[in-house]
Amino acid sequence: MDATIEERRRSRKYGILLLGATGYTGSLTAEHIARNLPTDLEWAIAGRSTSKLETLTKKLNNIDSKRSQLVIEVISLENPTQLDSAIKESKVCISVVSYQQVGEVMVRSCIENGTDYIDVAEDISLLRTFVDKYHQAAVNAGVAVIFSAPQDLLAWATVRKLAEEASSRTKEVVMSVTEPELSPSGGTAQSITADSTYDSQALEQARQPWVLSPTEGPQTSASTNFLGIRHEPILGLLSASGTYGPKFQYNEYDKVSSTAVGLFRILNTLLLNTALKFRLFRSIAKIFLPVSGEGPDVEKTRYSRVKFEAVAIADSNDGGNPPRAYASFSYPSGAYHTTALFLAQGAASLLYTRSLEGQMIGGCLTPAFLGADLIRRVQEAGATFKVNLI
Repeated sequence: MDATIEERRRSRKYGILLLGATGYTGSLTAEHIARNLPTDLEWAIAGRSTSKLETLTKKLNNIDSKRSQLVIEVISLENPTQLDSAIKESKVCISVVSYQQVGEVMVRSCIENGTDYIDVAEDISLLRTFVDKYHQAAVNAGVAVIFSAPQDLLAWATVRKLAEEASSRTKEVVMSVTEPELSPSGGTAQSITADSTYDSQALEQARQPWVLSPTEGPQTSASTNFLGIRHEPILGLLSASGTYGPKFQYNEYDKVSSTAVGLFRILNTLLLNTALKFRLFRSIAKIFLPVSGEGPDVEKTRYSRVKFEAVAIADSNDGGNPPRAYASFSYPSGAYHTTALFLAQGAASLLYTRSLEGQMIGGCLTPAFLGADLIRRVQEAGATFKVNLI
């Protein structure tokens, strides 16, 4: 990190500021920090409600009484002075707030106040606008703005493995996602309904592998058959859900047990997305979907398992069977616990190591820029992460 930036951050009060701490994913992230990050971490939880923050603080203090005193910051995100004041005192900000409403406010405040930022927003089309508007400003300010997702880290790991051990560029990364069927949280529900408001061009752009990169690559299309199904020799049956090489593609799928199950999922998603295009259906759906701060039963999700698998296929002109690298990530808890893992450990990587790939000092980035350090941290926190040539 640039010496001036490091000096500017050294005297700040908080190592980590967690905004939206009392929401569903926010409270899971706070719990992960309390259980796994160093006990001398100076950190703060922030939100609108004093009573909810105090209740959460008691719960966190019961997890580890030896931890440094946790500070509460009561913040109205509509009050820029309150928000800027807390962010200015923080080295890293984790944001788990209502992204469609105040996401841009958070990103802009962190850049202006020189605070590294990480979130896990699912609204890809909205994130693309942030890359366009704020990447260069983040570079100039030396601020890392990271939109976190485990898929990106697996893609990076497999591509690096091909480059280091097979001296090959990558033509395609194929991702398989296995998640238990669970009801969404309020934040996820907001993202689902938000997606339905974008036009077809924005949604098509959101499916491109370069959508969150400031450097745009070639347009790609999914390598499926006419039914939307693909069979990958290593990953099995799937349904549509520099070192990269000039023809690089990234395609992500759900793992399915049969073609019939895959078709059912595709049709179900198609029908839901079509229905959500209509304002009346969106209004009805909101009655049944969870509101912000709510989500599936925490204990029921704690012992489910999330698994991601990726295969990187070499960009080879030799014909035959090109070299492949395989990576897998699994975590013995549900999807929202996995989100909390990546938010907390990503923030720890920024706070304690901050060694960004490519000698970057800032910008709108993805977890790949935290690289091997983040992989090590999620492993130490109980995740399994493996990568090898096959």
